[in-house]
Amino acid sequence: MQQLCNKWSKVIAENEAKLLAYLNNILRCPYLAEDALQDTFIRLSGMSKCQDCQVKNTKSYCYQVARNIAIDMIRKQNRESLVDLESIQTEQFDDETSNIEEKYIDAQLSDKVNSTIGKLSQRHQNVVSFYRDGRLKQKEIAKMYHISPTLVNFMIKEAIQSCQNELQAGALTH
Repeated sequence: MQQLCNKWSKVIAENEAKLLAYLNNILRCPYLAEDALQDTFIRLSGMSKCQDCQVKNTKSYCYQVARNIAIDMIRKQNRESLVDLESIQTEQFDDETSNIEEKYIDAQLSDKVNSTIGKLSQRHQNVVSFYRDGRLKQKEIAKMYHISPTLVNFMIKEAIQSCQNELQAGALTH
């Protein structure tokens, strides 16, 4: 084990500046690069004799291990940032900041739009549904129904106009 540590210590010491520059280029942080280099040494020195014997080019292998560690560090940062974003989003649903009136108005508006769309032909409803949900683009919808993208655009605009007319008519009666 001591021989392995000395072997990898020597490889890292001889290439330390270049390895740090390489890792810094990947991680964009000199402190993380130093951590990655230290992890590289730990991983290399922890190899078994059998694994170590299979390494033909120690310098190249050292760079490969360092690169893999840096990539793992980036992946970990990305996972942690996703967790942070999720916690921020849940704060929006705090009871103090929620507005029941706005939610009720939004629900009513959504019901009116859905009701208006329900009065359209089945093909119009399907086209609007695919487009509204973001599942398909207008070109993809056109291909699916064997119609032109222009007609799909026209159908969507027609549905929007119907919704606007319905909403305006509802506003006038209230």
